[in-house]
Amino acid sequence: MEHNMSIIAQGLAEVLQRGKVCHLENGSMTDAERGWSGAEVRRIEVTYDNGKKESVIFKEAALKERMTMKTLTDQGHRNTPAAFSLDIETDEPKWMAIEDLGSIKSPPLGVDWSPKVAEALARIHARNMHRGSEMLWLPHADRHYWEDYLVKQVSVDHFETLMEQNPEFRREFGAYLPSLRDKANAFAHDMAALYDEKESLTLTHGDLQSVDGSHIHYYNGKPYFIDFGWCYYAPFYIDLASYCNLEDAKLYYNELIANGISLSYDDFYERLRAAFRYSGLIYLCPSIIQWSHGSTELTGKRLLHMLKIVLTGEFPERRIDYSSELFAKLLEEHKNGTLHKLN
Repeated sequence: MEHNMSIIAQGLAEVLQRGKVCHLENGSMTDAERGWSGAEVRRIEVTYDNGKKESVIFKEAALKERMTMKTLTDQGHRNTPAAFSLDIETDEPKWMAIEDLGSIKSPPLGVDWSPKVAEALARIHARNMHRGSEMLWLPHADRHYWEDYLVKQVSVDHFETLMEQNPEFRREFGAYLPSLRDKANAFAHDMAALYDEKESLTLTHGDLQSVDGSHIHYYNGKPYFIDFGWCYYAPFYIDLASYCNLEDAKLYYNELIANGISLSYDDFYERLRAAFRYSGLIYLCPSIIQWSHGSTELTGKRLLHMLKIVLTGEFPERRIDYSSELFAKLLEEHKNGTLHKLN
């Protein structure tokens, strides 16, 4: 085992008040637990001087993620795993040790989950609101980010590239491109305006995924947010866009107000509606990659969902339904040319 890993494991042990680390050895980890970002992730079994054992996650992460985890750990790690890294200056990926939350991601039946998530997320956002000048390691989601990076490099350009490379994709999806670019550019304009407005800027996770996603764990009866690899100083609305429905967003709004943030509900709702296309755009590329491995009927479920979100901008009254029944409806809309229509 690398010498630095023992030192880093000891740093985390001190944060968690575990005692002296005596021994490390490799543990097992599934591909799903490692995630799909390409970062090096390991589970390490730790033995302490009192004989107790537990597992710890080691991840090679960029400076922004290491510092985000340090910041949240220093703030009490109430809804994020504790973390420790020796290097808080180098921008290239370095190891950090992270409290292992195990593999249970969903709460048991009967747990009122949405209020817990809303409370935890609002607390993190409120605690770090307007602190951009203190977090110089955290990149800003400014006008350049939205207009030149997210819309072009991260999302729509991948759509256009596949059109150029794959005649079948061009025949089936080419008609969406003009509207896709228009809606994406309008979204980028709105998000740049929110950045310039500054009122909603905070430390954001940026990749909470859907309610079925893997970045909110059930742990000790509470929601824990993991994997801050896409963190930015950005409008907090983007962390609601892919996870919340309107009812959940209202819960979050009430928690935000309870944390001392002054904001009218009308202003909150208007800006949340503008941000809803975020999830469709950041997950457009992986959905395109998924489609490239088969026919739309077999591999287009996520792609049609993401296109619907971007093209309509319709904020859901209820949680987004990813069932086969909805996919069948989206597939029908796609085939008859009405996917871009509001329900």
